[in-house]
Amino acid sequence: MQFHIPTYHHLLIIIFLFLSLSGVSQSGEGLIRLDLFVTDRDSSFLKKNGLEINGTFTNQSEVEKELGRLRMSLSHLSYLANSIDSIHIKENSTQAFLSVGEAYKWAELQPGSVDPLFLSRIGFRERLYSNKPFYYKELLDLLEELQSYAENHGHPFAIAGLDSIQFLGNQSISAKLYLKKNLLITYEGVDIVGEDVKISRKYLERYLGINKGDIYDLSVIKKIPDRLKELPFLKETRKPVVTFRGNKATVNLFLEKRKASKFDFLVGVLPRNNVTQSRVLITVDGMFATQNLLGAGENIFVEFRQPRPSTQKLDLDLGYPYAFGLPFGADFDFSLYKRDSSFLDVEYDGGLSYLFTARHYLKVFAHSKRTILLEIDTNRVLSTRRLPDNLDTKTTDFGLEYHLSNLDYKFNPRRGFSSTLRGAAGFKSIDKNNDITLLNDPDEPDFDFASLYDSLGTRAFQYQVDALIEGYIPFFPSQRGVIVLKNNTGGIFSPNPIYLNEHYRLGGTKVIRGFDEEGINASLYSIFTWEYRFLIGKNSYFNLFVDYGYAESKLPSGKIKDSPLGFGAGMTFDTQVGVFGINYAYGRQFGNPIDFRAAKIHFGYINYF
Repeated sequence: MQFHIPTYHHLLIIIFLFLSLSGVSQSGEGLIRLDLFVTDRDSSFLKKNGLEINGTFTNQSEVEKELGRLRMSLSHLSYLANSIDSIHIKENSTQAFLSVGEAYKWAELQPGSVDPLFLSRIGFRERLYSNKPFYYKELLDLLEELQSYAENHGHPFAIAGLDSIQFLGNQSISAKLYLKKNLLITYEGVDIVGEDVKISRKYLERYLGINKGDIYDLSVIKKIPDRLKELPFLKETRKPVVTFRGNKATVNLFLEKRKASKFDFLVGVLPRNNVTQSRVLITVDGMFATQNLLGAGENIFVEFRQPRPSTQKLDLDLGYPYAFGLPFGADFDFSLYKRDSSFLDVEYDGGLSYLFTARHYLKVFAHSKRTILLEIDTNRVLSTRRLPDNLDTKTTDFGLEYHLSNLDYKFNPRRGFSSTLRGAAGFKSIDKNNDITLLNDPDEPDFDFASLYDSLGTRAFQYQVDALIEGYIPFFPSQRGVIVLKNNTGGIFSPNPIYLNEHYRLGGTKVIRGFDEEGINASLYSIFTWEYRFLIGKNSYFNLFVDYGYAESKLPSGKIKDSPLGFGAGMTFDTQVGVFGINYAYGRQFGNPIDFRAAKIHFGYINYF
């Protein structure tokens, strides 16, 4: 006997046509007790298999539904020939006699006409279906995976099922897998429907991964709404519609323009500390960003920060993705950092990226950083005959950056991971400072302070590595709880000393909470974060967090090691006028006790206009 099953959802119906006996249908009224008797198993069989039934029902129809549910559950446990042999209905009770039958097993499940590559990708192995129990749900899952793989690889009209089903002796089943692929579909591209939508079609095709000529992928289509939510300058008015003509698919996007500029203003309130003798320290962080002014998804980012007294930082970032409709992007970053009256950093960074997708790229970049000392403690140099921890330096290096992300929603993810790896190598040179070389010690006028630089050399090799890895895992309650696991690592390595002005500046809301902004200097660090978020909206959540790690500061005067710990709680909530955030955190350094009077509080505000 040979036949085709057009869809796998009909498989159980056909099996029951061969093996099942139908029950008697009769309605009743009043409270009915169901007494179930298993004729071919002991009385504990159902309980051992988790199939106990509710013994009291309001009418006969509910009794029959319960018996049907029981029979379906037995079928999922391989007892395909189970049946209700007889039903005796009385005024307020129903007696049903159940025959479980023998458990069915696979004699064999052959690949049939299915492409071996498809079977390999879904993990099908014939030995797993040879003389093994026949689990109906397991078979449905296999067929669903097969059809899903076909739909995601160019065959949206594929039909998966079984062919040549045979019921053999010893309650065994033989069958062949069946897959009708139908047409191989490729993308024609996207079509934008909407008024006053200023966006390049090529940009959207590259961003969404729907390029003309690429093989149709249903999983990509399903992700479109979430991907569009991450674009601040577009809004989806309705779900995308795919139209097919021949073997071509066009994705119709229904869009409207959205305000794309963003203003972010952050105020930090810190208690009195060793840096400032005032009662509180107010920090300021202001940011302006805009995207898509030219309709190509380009972005401009400007940020001004005052993380501590008399310290300012200015950042300017420009980015242009998918230049000329090609999978290449360019970016340029400029940074100016002034640390009170000590030194000034000027940094440039330019890169060219190859964009595998919008969330997956490889970038080559060139980086230059120069430090200019503004003020030197010449009395200390005179007395110690040693150079200060900060020096005039210039570093030029080249490197690679790799980024990969599969977050379900970029700004407030529930699941997925993101990783950014960056490495650079180059040379560092030290400029002699006139305020030092021209020093004269009245007690030793012949000493040449320029000689302090002799042991340093004029040029040294230096390399730097950075990594940020984040994972988001749904947690209880499953619809709102999220566990965030994160590691932030960086290191600067050189055979020569690494000066204080070259160090990473850690602490505050972005790297390790519970500390003053830029309160930790390190030439090597690794910070691990555990955070629990309870989501209350698209961009809103409550959170508990712990940041713990290792920080090492390697200076000419010696090495300092520490294991900083930060912990606390906060919330971020979305309103019609913007997104507000607050964090309350404590920190501990060098093994000292936690000072519960020295909490760090940060307020955040983001406004879109």
